[in-house]
Amino acid sequence: MSEEIIQEEHHLAPIAESLLNKVLEVPCPSCAGKLLYDADHQKISCKYCGYKEDFDKANDRVTEQGLFEAIEKSTQFSMTSEGKHVYNCSGCGSKVMLDKAEVHVRCSFCGSKNVNEEAFESNYIQPAGIIAFKNSEAKAQEIYKEWIGKGFFTPKKLKTGSFVNNLQGVYIPFWTYDADTQSQWCGYAGKYYYVTKTRYVNGKTESYQEQRTEWIWREGVHAKFFDDVLVSSSRGAAQNEVQKIFPYNLKEVVNFNPKLLLGWEAEIYNIDVKNGYRTAEEIMNNTIHDECTEMLRMDTYRDLQVRTQKSAQTFKHILLPLWICSYDYNGKIYKFLVNGQTGKIEGSKPIDKMKVAICIIIGIIILLILFFLFKK
Repeated sequence: MSEEIIQEEHHLAPIAESLLNKVLEVPCPSCAGKLLYDADHQKISCKYCGYKEDFDKANDRVTEQGLFEAIEKSTQFSMTSEGKHVYNCSGCGSKVMLDKAEVHVRCSFCGSKNVNEEAFESNYIQPAGIIAFKNSEAKAQEIYKEWIGKGFFTPKKLKTGSFVNNLQGVYIPFWTYDADTQSQWCGYAGKYYYVTKTRYVNGKTESYQEQRTEWIWREGVHAKFFDDVLVSSSRGAAQNEVQKIFPYNLKEVVNFNPKLLLGWEAEIYNIDVKNGYRTAEEIMNNTIHDECTEMLRMDTYRDLQVRTQKSAQTFKHILLPLWICSYDYNGKIYKFLVNGQTGKIEGSKPIDKMKVAICIIIGIIILLILFFLFKK
C-alpha cells in the first residue's frame, strides 16, 4: 500500500503499537511514577505525588466518514500486535487488549477466569473519539448500593454491596451512524363510530352502543435524518444490554487520546462497521415504522406498508466508558452495567425466595379472610 493512501485514509488506520505502549507507561514528570487517568478529578494524575494535568478537550478529528468507502477500504488495513496481546474470552467471546505478560485474566464481561494465551493480528478502524470516565469505581459502587437497596425482594446480603468486588471500568467500542431517509407509507386508518342497537334482557328491551370501524385509505411521505445512531461493536457488552443505560451525551466526545486509557481496560471491536450498520438500519427502520404508524393511525390502523430509501450514510468510531460487574449468587451469574459518564445503572437482581413465599402466604390468608367475610 502506498504512503499516500495511508496518509489520505488516516482515519481508517489501526491504533499504532507505539501509542499502546505509551498508554501502558507514561512517567510522571514530577516523580517519575506512572500516570493514570483519574475519573474523580477527570485529569491525568499521579497517585504517588499528586501531580495532575488536563487532557486535550478538542474534537476536531471527530468527524463523519463515508460508510461504504470505509467498508470497501478497511480490509486493506492490518495490525500486528507486539507489545499488546488480544485476549479472546472463551466464555463470552469478547476481545480485550491486554499486556502479553498478564497471563491470568478475569473477564470483565462474564466473570470467567481464563489464561491469556492467544495473540493474533486484527484489522480494525482507529477510534476517532472518546468520552472519558466521569464516575470512579467508588462512585460506581455507591450507585450500585443505592440501586440494589431499592428492591424489596432483593436478598439482604446483596444490599450490603459486599458482592460488588469485581467491578471493571472498560472503554467499550461503539459505532455511530448518520443517514438521511425518505419514506413512502400507505395503509388503512380506522375511525370508530357507534350505532344504536337493541336487545332483550330479562324480558325487557334495552338499547346499547355497538362500536364499528370505518376504514379509510391513507398515504403519505415521511422524511427523517438520523444523527448518531449508537451501536455497540462489542460482543461482551451487547446492544440489547448497553442500550438500557443510554443515552450518552455525545457532545462531550473528544479526540481519541491514549492517555485516557491509562489504568483502564479497553476493548477492540469485534463487530465490524458493516455488521454494525445492520443493527443501525434495524433501529432506523423500527423508528420510521413507529412514526409512520402514528401518521396513519386515527383510532386504529391496518395493513401499513413502508418503503424507505436511505442516503448520505456516514459513521464514526468512538470509545465510551462503562462499568461492568458480573457476580455469582447461589450458583447463578448476575450482571449490572453503570454508564461511566452519566451514572445510569441497569441490571438483573436475584430474588429472595423466602420473601416471595411469605408474600404469597400473606396474600392467600387475606383472600381467605375476604372470602369468609363475604360468605358470612
